[in-house]
Amino acid sequence: MNNIFFSLGANIASKMIILLVNIVSFRLLLPEDYGVISLLLAMTATIGAVAGMGASVAVNSVVAREGFSSLTSLFIKYNYFFAFLFSNILAGFIYIFYLNDINKIPSWQVFAFILIFSLISSLNSISEAILIGLHDYKRLFVNNFASFLIFLPISFYLILEFKITGVLINLLAYRFFLLLINFYFVNKTKLLKVRSNNKDEKREIFKRFKELSLPVILSGLLVAPVIGLAFKIVTMQDYGLKQLAYFNIVYQVYLVAIFIPNALNGYFVSRFSSKGGSGQKDFFKIAKNNFFFALVVSFCLFIFQKVFFLIVDDHSAALINNYYIMLGTIVLFSLNAVFASFWPSVGKAWFGFYMNIVWAFILLSITFIFSKYQISEPLAWAFLIAYFVLSVVQILNYKVLTHAKK
Repeated sequence: MNNIFFSLGANIASKMIILLVNIVSFRLLLPEDYGVISLLLAMTATIGAVAGMGASVAVNSVVAREGFSSLTSLFIKYNYFFAFLFSNILAGFIYIFYLNDINKIPSWQVFAFILIFSLISSLNSISEAILIGLHDYKRLFVNNFASFLIFLPISFYLILEFKITGVLINLLAYRFFLLLINFYFVNKTKLLKVRSNNKDEKREIFKRFKELSLPVILSGLLVAPVIGLAFKIVTMQDYGLKQLAYFNIVYQVYLVAIFIPNALNGYFVSRFSSKGGSGQKDFFKIAKNNFFFALVVSFCLFIFQKVFFLIVDDHSAALINNYYIMLGTIVLFSLNAVFASFWPSVGKAWFGFYMNIVWAFILLSITFIFSKYQISEPLAWAFLIAYFVLSVVQILNYKVLTHAKK
């Protein structure tokens, strides 16, 4: 129970500082300027998910399963390298094919922020995965909570003083500080100092990379980039940045609302993958609890919606509609989050990749069609419909899998 508490606490602290930055930015900046921040964060999430997510899920699973071993140490080092490599390649790709001056901000400045922020985030995600794999949830909680307390006053000052530039500086400084302290404690475990010249282990690493990292990296290519592209589609319409601003502030609340299933993803992967664990047998119970908890969260957000609108100081129709639609998305995401942890643990990481293809196709199609025909809140509807379809497909496949084992 303590492990779950610290895992959740770490994620809360991490998400709350980002939510705080978004709320202050929404209130102090023009909607178009806040739309710029929203688009930049979507781009960095694109690279971070691809460069770090595949590595972090695989590292978490391998560390939990193998413990302190030369294989684990070598696997971690390879994934740090791949995260660094992918961050640079993808940032360059976005700069060449995707970027232009955004709301009068030169493209080279946008590129510099995207590259540095994405690189820091992807490397930090691996460090966090190592601590989770070692079941050091308390350390991760302390690190994230300390960062939150330190950057709470700094965030207000930078945004008030420097506006958009202050937001970007604050985000970079926060992520860099988190990377430093997490990597420091990873290094203290001495896990990175374990060495091996065994060629069989190197072959095993590439096998693990193919089975675990690669499908999740490819899944990342179909998640964060799709969200970034969906945001871009909306901004190409009339008053697009303003529309994105009203969606993104709700989206940030959504990200905090799903922190429980999101934070527990790492815990579930570790539990499902651990030797001798009963995690896979408990899957249905875990999924059911996650689903009902999400219902409670959505209900609470509905009851206390006036608090949110008071905080952001806005009651526009677009904001209210986005808020209501995303309440349903919270429930559907929470159900899918458990499946995202389950498939890699039963050797079906590639199935998760195929599910993301379905999700990406639906999300982009709905966003494009609704935007083209000027249907209100295209992004919110796209998220809701995409996760609904994914929930149905994954539940049916889980039933087929469990029936085959009987």
